Amino acid sequence: MFGFEEVIEIPDQQERIQEVTVDCNGQSEELSAMEVYLMETPTYPFAAIWRDPDEPGHAEAVTVLDFGTSDERRGVSLDVQWGDKKRRVLAEQIRVDDETSPNAIILSDYRYWVNELNGLSPGYG
Repeated sequence: MFGFEEVIEIPDQQERIQEVTVDCNGQSEELSAMEVYLMETPTYPFAAIWRDPDEPGHAEAVTVLDFGTSDERRGVSLDVQWGDKKRRVLAEQIRVDDETSPNAIILSDYRYWVNELNGLSPGYG
C-alpha cells in the first residue's frame, strides 16, 4: 500500500480509491479509510466553495479549517468558516477551484466514493 501522498499522484480516480480502501471489508471500513484519507492528506486550512444541495445554485466561498467528524449515517464533515460564521458541512459539498490541487483531488475522490455508495452517477453532486 502506498502512503496517501503517493495515492494522490495516481492519475486514475478509481485506482486511487481502490488504493485507499484496499484492505477494507465493507462500507464501514471503507468509510474509516476515507476518513483517514481526509484527515491526514489535505493541507488545512484551504480556500474552497461550499455548495448546499438544499439550495440550488448556492455557492459560498469558505475556508476549510479542519477535518470535522465522521459517522456511518452522514459520512465525513469538515469544519468551515465564512466571515465570522463557523459550521460543519458534509465533505461532498466542498469544492476547490483548482481541480489539479491535492485538496481538490482528495475531495473529488471522496465525492466519487459517496456517489458510488449511493448508486449515483459519478458526475452527480
